[in-house]
Amino acid sequence: MTGSLISMLGTARLTGCPAPLPAWDVPLGEAYGLQKALFAERGVPLAGWKIGLTGEGIRKALGADSPAAGRLAPADIVRAPERAAIGRGEFYVEGELVFEIGERLSPTGSPFTPAQVANVVAGLHVGIELVTSRFASTDLPLGLLVADNCMADRLLVGDRVATGWEDRFADMAMTLRGPGDAITRGATSAVMGNPLLAIVWLANWLAEQGMALEAGQFVSSGTCTGVTAVAPGDRVSVDLSGLGGAGVEFAAGS
Repeated sequence: MTGSLISMLGTARLTGCPAPLPAWDVPLGEAYGLQKALFAERGVPLAGWKIGLTGEGIRKALGADSPAAGRLAPADIVRAPERAAIGRGEFYVEGELVFEIGERLSPTGSPFTPAQVANVVAGLHVGIELVTSRFASTDLPLGLLVADNCMADRLLVGDRVATGWEDRFADMAMTLRGPGDAITRGATSAVMGNPLLAIVWLANWLAEQGMALEAGQFVSSGTCTGVTAVAPGDRVSVDLSGLGGAGVEFAAGS
C-alpha cells in the first residue's frame, strides 16, 4: 500500500496528472513517512514548512487533534511574482503571515516556549500560499492530506513587514482581494488565536521527530483568510493592515 501511494503521488507530481483518490486512508504516522519519502525522492534541500489545520473547525472536521505540517523545497518558495503558472486540477490560495527563521532552534529536551521561538524569528512577511492536491480530489481524509504534503504547492513571499516577532501581529487584519471583485476579510488571529503559536507547535513537533527549525527556513503559519479557488487569468492580492502585501496573476501552465 505504501509503495503504491508513493508511486501514485510521485507520478502525479512529475506529470501534473492527478492520481485517483484511494478508497482507503492511512494512519497519521505512516502518512508523515510517505510525505518524507516523497520529498526525499525530489533530491532537494528542505527550505521551509507549511502549517495546516490551524483552525479548530477544520481540525474537528478531519478528526485531527493538532495542526499538520508539510515540507517546502527551495523552488516552492518564491518572491511573490507578477505571474505564476498553474496546471490542471483545483487550485486555491490562502493569505498567510510568513515567518523567516534567523537561527537554528536546537531541541533541548523540554517544550519550547513562545518566547524562545519568537527569539529566532528574523522576519515576518505577507504571503500567499498556493495549494492543490496530487489526487483527483481535494476532499481528503487526514492521512491522505498529510501524505499529499498537506497540499503544499508554492509559497509566494511578499513584503517584509517586520524584522522579528512583535506581539501586535497576533491579531492583525488581513484582506484578500480577488478573483474579480471578491474581497475576503480575515485576521492573523484566525491562526490558533496567534500565529506565533503555530510556529511553537511546529518547533515542538520537529523536536519530537529529531529535527529542528533551521536558519534561513521560511514557514507559512496557516491561513488568515480561509481558502479561495483560483483559475488561470485570476489576479489575487493580500494586504496586511496597510503594512505590506503580496500579489500574483495566474496563467495557464502544463
